[in-house]
Order: sequence, then structure tokens, then C-alpha cells
Amino acid sequence: MKHATHVEQVLITTIQALRRLRAEQAVPLHALIWGKWGVGKTVATQKISKLESDVFYVKFPDGELSKSQFYRLIGFAIGCGARRNYESTIDLLRHHVLFYNIKPILIIDEAQRIIKKQYILNELKDLAEDQDLLFSYIFLGDQSVPKLVASYDHSLFRRIVIRKELQPLEQSTIEFLAKEYQIQVDPVQVFRFAQQRAWTTLDVAICLQALKNQKVETSIEMLEKIAKALGR
Repeated sequence: MKHATHVEQVLITTIQALRRLRAEQAVPLHALIWGKWGVGKTVATQKISKLESDVFYVKFPDGELSKSQFYRLIGFAIGCGARRNYESTIDLLRHHVLFYNIKPILIIDEAQRIIKKQYILNELKDLAEDQDLLFSYIFLGDQSVPKLVASYDHSLFRRIVIRKELQPLEQSTIEFLAKEYQIQVDPVQVFRFAQQRAWTTLDVAICLQALKNQKVETSIEMLEKIAKALGR
């Protein structure tokens, strides 16, 4: 991806590494990525999953899930849909994966919701170990995720080979957003300004969009006024 936010870059390199490691070791392996709210995790993941044929996005809801509900979510995430019962949906998943000749990488957003739910982890483990499926996972969550994984012993987590923390913001993301919004800014100055306020990608995106909408000069002084007006 030629132009991307820093979060997209991390996700892309992680996906590439998982593919390579999985091919070398002939077993499904997993990754853990975390960062604070507003970094841009969900937007980046949904964008990448639309571009990569073997990458899929799912977000499990809070609360309990039945087995049928679990496999229904997985089926629609992969793109094959679901059948009346979970056994039939698993068969549908197998046919879908074999027909398209893919080795799915499933990005699980808000992973902190499921890390202590053993019954969900067990089903994910079964999908990873099924020789017709061999799912790999990227567990994507907030800053609580590393401690949760460390405190809860499950065999699925022993196959996590990549662990990365997302920075709240990087200069490359400001450069990307400026091109997206077609406005002229000094990325270095904006990055310093954003760092002083502990901004994330979301904060910068909102303020740069406001700059564009107001059709005013793109100076740090004007950015500061807009940030104040927006309560940021």
C-alpha cells in the first residue's frame, strides 16, 4: 500500500510476516496488536480486509454467544454466510476456503472482549487446528490486551509470534491525511503540535478536516484555534 497511515503499515507488515512464518513452519500462527482508542485500528483493519483476499474482519459483541451465533459471525466475516446449525456452517466454511484456495487471516477487533471467554477461544483454536481451515488470527485491542493475555493461560496464545503496540500518532499518518484531504500543511510542525496535546490519529483527522471545511490558511495558529473550538 503506497500511501497509508502508520496503523495500516503495521497491520500490513504483520499480515506479511504471518504469511511467511506460517509457510515456513507449516502451522497457523497468530499476532497481538494493541493501541489506545482513536489510533485508527478499526478503520485501518476494515480497509485492509477489503483489499486482501485472505484477510477478514470480525468484531464479537459483548455478552454471551451461542455456538451457532459464533459460527454465524465467522461465516459472514469470511464471506460464505451461514446455515441453519453450526455443524453445517463449519462444513460451509471448509468448502468456501477450499474452493477459493485461501488460508484465512482473521482480524479480531476489540479482542479484549473475548480473551477470558474460554468457550470462544476453544472454538477459535479448533478453527486454527482444522486441517481444511488453518485460521490465523490477529488479536486487535486496547491497551489492556497484553496484560489480559499474560494473565490468562490458553494454548491459542502460545502460538502468538508477533506482538506490537501501536503508537498514538506518527508523522507519516499526518502526511497521509494531508494528501487525503488535499490540504497543504507542514507535517513536522503538525506532528509536534499533536504530540504536545497527546493527540491520536482521530484528533488530527478531525482537525485537518475542519481546516479544509473552513477554507482558511493551514497554519499552526489556525490549527490551534480550531482545536480549541472543537475541545481538543
